[in-house]
Amino acid sequence: MAEQTRKPLRQIARPFITDGPTGVSIRDRLKGLTGEDEKVLRAVGEHMGRLACADLSRRCRDGLDHSTDTWAARQRDLTALSSSRWAGSVTSHTHDQWGLSRRAQHAHLKSLDAGIRTIRHRLSLTRNTAATSSPPASPSRTGATSGATASPATGPWPTASTTAPPPAAGTWTPPGPARASPPSGSTRCAAGA
Repeated sequence: MAEQTRKPLRQIARPFITDGPTGVSIRDRLKGLTGEDEKVLRAVGEHMGRLACADLSRRCRDGLDHSTDTWAARQRDLTALSSSRWAGSVTSHTHDQWGLSRRAQHAHLKSLDAGIRTIRHRLSLTRNTAATSSPPASPSRTGATSGATASPATGPWPTASTTAPPPAAGTWTPPGPARASPPSGSTRCAAGA
């Protein structure tokens, strides 16, 4: 084997301090306002709030039929009631808000579908099979399941006809498949216990 030559380690440069962030500091509180200034700001806030609400309801009515033409029409209508800068800001914010709501709705529906799949899987299991939060892996990826033989009718999942290990001594064994109700004298929920 040929000997490998090692490269020398690089030199570590001396540490240095960078400049702090540059930019504009924006305060969320206005100080030193007169009573008249407060009235004007409240009036502007109410006016812009009404425009934003109206634009959001219009965007929701557009739904999935939204296009650049409908966006431009909304922006033109808002420009007539405010300014082009405010109209652009409102329509952009409305579009982002609608998209966020749509993505949240989609995620919620996916969550509900996953719950339905889990419940269906758990209901499909036989009586003495341990329930898991997800369906078992495909036998083609994991190989044959131990202790259960695959048949064309049932697949790799165990059924009542497969042999299960005997219960431990002193444990209660559930009744067979012919008995669907609990043993007499027992209750499903101990009221008052």
